[in-house]
Amino acid sequence: RMLSVTSTTVNTVLVFSVLLLPSCSNAEIAMPISEKEMSSFTCGDTTSAGEFNFVSPAYPVSVGLNNLTCRLTIDHGCPLSEQSSVCQLRLDFSEMVIQPPLLGTCRFDKFYVNANGRYPLLCGENTDHHMYLDVAGRATTDINMMLSELQMELYECPDKFGVFEADPVLRTLTRRESAADRQSDKHPTVQLTNPDSLPKATFPTRRAWKIKVTQVPCGCSETPRAPDGCLQYFQGISGAIKSFNYDHVGCFSNDHVCEANKLEACDIYAGYTGQLNNLDYTVCIQQEYGFCGTEYYQASEPGSFTLTNSTDLNENFQNVIADGSDNGSSCNADYILLPGGHCKNDRTHYSTDRFCGNALGVNGMRQPIISYSRPFLFRVKTDSDELTSSIDYMNRGFHLQYHQLPCSSSI
Repeated sequence: RMLSVTSTTVNTVLVFSVLLLPSCSNAEIAMPISEKEMSSFTCGDTTSAGEFNFVSPAYPVSVGLNNLTCRLTIDHGCPLSEQSSVCQLRLDFSEMVIQPPLLGTCRFDKFYVNANGRYPLLCGENTDHHMYLDVAGRATTDINMMLSELQMELYECPDKFGVFEADPVLRTLTRRESAADRQSDKHPTVQLTNPDSLPKATFPTRRAWKIKVTQVPCGCSETPRAPDGCLQYFQGISGAIKSFNYDHVGCFSNDHVCEANKLEACDIYAGYTGQLNNLDYTVCIQQEYGFCGTEYYQASEPGSFTLTNSTDLNENFQNVIADGSDNGSSCNADYILLPGGHCKNDRTHYSTDRFCGNALGVNGMRQPIISYSRPFLFRVKTDSDELTSSIDYMNRGFHLQYHQLPCSSSI
């Protein structure tokens, strides 16, 4: 930014800053930056900025159909003291959409980071997600995008299972009539051709990202630090938590065995491209004052808790009886591990920690799950495929609503 000030003003500001913040790093003393003023960096750049956007080339334009290898290097600087060094990075995905997984595995496009520890390999639609990276003691950290040539088989396919009819949001999107809407690269469309044939779904081929990156100091900071081991960290008495790639709707393989280099030989239909394989991370919630527990329940929308087995797109959420809900030791493929989790409406249910299947609950009943274990957290675990440990079909992942429970309610 260009500033026009007198030398007297500059000297005054410098002296004032040194007196108030003698031990803070550059990332720490930086005032909050508005979205309009925030700097943006892209592939091949190196930056030491405390807060900035990492964007795809020529953003907001889509990157196109070809291969792309993209790396951004973040320089954490030379810390003046232990308190002023950078301990974490927070990544907020303002937009992140790349090619979806194939049977849960990111075969074509990949997002990954080089930081302390292991982090999920991401692909698909992850807009509005966030994650924290442990970078303590590192001089630099890399954020990477590796894109392969676009696979049109993942964007044009028959709607065999009526996913557009099952999901009210998608039904709304397909009713747009203006020419501008039909040419949009952000919404799917359905073309009804021959009544005797299946409707053909065409999905946007947009690939782009805008990731807000914040360097979080070990000392004082306006951005809260996540507790150790937490990939995601939520604040607030209530909120919503989704699994990665939960929102992506596109073309998925109806075959449980489908080779990435032979997509034309696979039965591919419209649907939720699904939860990702090889996940193992922890979601944490900041405990608010006066609250001692957390209640979780699935959102009222298709596939809002589908971790194993086959997803029922026409699930009736008014019916508490939910076939496919599972918990306990039978959950050994894809599951969430909720310490001390037990049914809110069933005092005879002892804690079983693990929850999986096609509905959140136990004993074939869709029920809220509560936990008074502290700190407030749950672990997400998925296996390496959709076939070995359980035969899964179009599993979307989870969309959980939560609210914290007052300490008085735990008595």
